Amino acid sequence: MRDTYVVRWYVLVLPSCHKGPANGLREELERRHRNGEPLFEYFAPSYVEMKKRDGGFVETRRPLLYNYVFIHASEHEIYRMKQWLPQYNFLPRIKDGKHEYHPYLSEEAMTNLQWVADSYSNVIPVYTPKPEQLIKGDRIRITEGRFKGAEASVIIQPGAGKRDVMVCVENYMWVPLLRVQPGQYEVIALNDDGKHIYTRLENDRLLSKLHEALGRFCRQEDGVTEADRQLAAETVQQYGNLRMDSDIMRSKLYALLLPAYTITGNRQESKKLIGTLQAMLPLIKAEQSRALLLTTLYGCTNNCLYHTQAHEIIDKWRQEENPKKSKQQLIRRLDDYDRWLGH
Repeated sequence: MRDTYVVRWYVLVLPSCHKGPANGLREELERRHRNGEPLFEYFAPSYVEMKKRDGGFVETRRPLLYNYVFIHASEHEIYRMKQWLPQYNFLPRIKDGKHEYHPYLSEEAMTNLQWVADSYSNVIPVYTPKPEQLIKGDRIRITEGRFKGAEASVIIQPGAGKRDVMVCVENYMWVPLLRVQPGQYEVIALNDDGKHIYTRLENDRLLSKLHEALGRFCRQEDGVTEADRQLAAETVQQYGNLRMDSDIMRSKLYALLLPAYTITGNRQESKKLIGTLQAMLPLIKAEQSRALLLTTLYGCTNNCLYHTQAHEIIDKWRQEENPKKSKQQLIRRLDDYDRWLGH
């Protein structure tokens, strides 16, 4: 009898005809809040779905776990609530020796589930780089309009008095990309021509200090310092307008900028850069560049998808007899994020 009053994360199920969010629980919580009655927590995770409609993309949210919801309350409280919300039902009881109980999640398991669900809900599944974010030498495929299906190379970027991005459609003609709107093309390859001096982006001292500052950001209880914010702002000022021609160099650049934006709290630039990285990742073939971006994304977003993908690459390096310095740095960095973020 005493267990019926213990507050746990119980699993409730809705009839299969219910495909929307847990509106009943939301309305009941709002009613209690208005009337000053005891409140409860519930968790009904969703994910972002992008659909193309009328030539553009429309974002909607769908239930991640179909018709399951989780409520943080006692059995007694849930049975009382079911008088007004009969559509919410417990899963069948589980027998454990002489004891029976409704399925529930431990606090630790729920924390992990919320982390996973949050990673899906924050993903930007469709991202098309705007013309000004393309680099000379990038290859695109036009997906809509009169040039649909044609592949092209970016040959002129904005700047130096030029407003249009010019692309050369293979065996056809030069076309201003300004006439091909975002959503009407996709990037199919990044420019990997040209050699650049690596030293400017291989600044171990700067990388180390940004990593330490991001650690204070992740741990929260320490809090970023004014020196951390100043370092991040200087990093953005120094590197924010650099344009790199290869995916390797862009990976190094973005691994500096994303922590800097995160530390300064610049959510708009962080979100924009995360979208750019999501568009880049499928195109990057160099293993270390992928590992660098995935590790950086994980540390800056605490997203379980990047956590898993980074570990898939980096954990193999731990078996190497003598991994090179750059691999050792990424191994340590990933271990730090796991420790700081509690994974």
